[in-house]
Amino acid sequence: MLRGTVRALLVLLTVAAPAQFKRTVDRKARVFEYPDIQAAADLPQLTLILDRSGSYWKDVLNMTRQLADDLAAEQLAVVLLPADFQSALKFFKVKPGDLPMALVVKWLSGLGERPYQLFLHAQGDPKQLGLTELRSFAKRFLAGEIPPWLRSAPVVEEPEQHDPKTGALEIVGSQFQQLALDDSKDVLVMFFAPWCGFSKRMQPHVDELARRTRHLSTFTVLKIDETRNDVSHPVMARLKGYPFLAFFPAGKKDAAQQVRVDGKLLGDAEAWIEQAVQKLQLLSSQPIDAKVSTAGAAESGLLSDAEERLEEF
Repeated sequence: MLRGTVRALLVLLTVAAPAQFKRTVDRKARVFEYPDIQAAADLPQLTLILDRSGSYWKDVLNMTRQLADDLAAEQLAVVLLPADFQSALKFFKVKPGDLPMALVVKWLSGLGERPYQLFLHAQGDPKQLGLTELRSFAKRFLAGEIPPWLRSAPVVEEPEQHDPKTGALEIVGSQFQQLALDDSKDVLVMFFAPWCGFSKRMQPHVDELARRTRHLSTFTVLKIDETRNDVSHPVMARLKGYPFLAFFPAGKKDAAQQVRVDGKLLGDAEAWIEQAVQKLQLLSSQPIDAKVSTAGAAESGLLSDAEERLEEF
């Protein structure tokens, strides 16, 4: 099949990552398996994420063939993603409790690359996976009537309630626009995964950097659990793993940059913070003065005596 052909496809995903497929073709059944899914790479993909053991499995599997035929004249692929491919579910931030799901995946930076846009139809409700419901959803998506779906965890802490002595404020997806994209400030954001060992090792350093720079009105440090929150920003195309540091400069939020600090320095907090500040200063138009805390203050989040005196003025 030629790239760009306007027709509906049924893709049976049989590997652990959405960009890796093994190709077989059954033209009569319209079932395709791909090594690189290039035939559908330029198309949005109506993706059904299902549990093989679910009572709905066979009915939905049979229905998707009819759905693909019904959408044959449309610019939309139909993808069946069984839930046992856990790497693919992790890539889309889907948990077993979310199933079954039906959504459109629109690739923004190429197949299997972040960022992508999601357009949700159903989550956890098999009754929404009927032919009529899915056909209607597909037509509404193609008509531009479905807004992108941005997931957000419940708010962890409101900014006005946050004590900066405790470290970086943890935000969620619904707060990202207001806080990370605040044009009046340079903002460093740590995107982390709670299960990631490197994230766990870096987070104390990020918190300490936030404590040492809390006196600055032009710079702030935030952190966000990227596995539970969606962020729509071009810099997310650089995210290939966790943790991920991104700097959002004041007045130029679209020009955010990835910040790389030598991972070998994770065992030395002072060296890590020193290099982080050096790299941030190259990106910032304002001075970033990271005050040095005493060891006790660094561990507790309390100010040193000298810092307390400075805070009074």
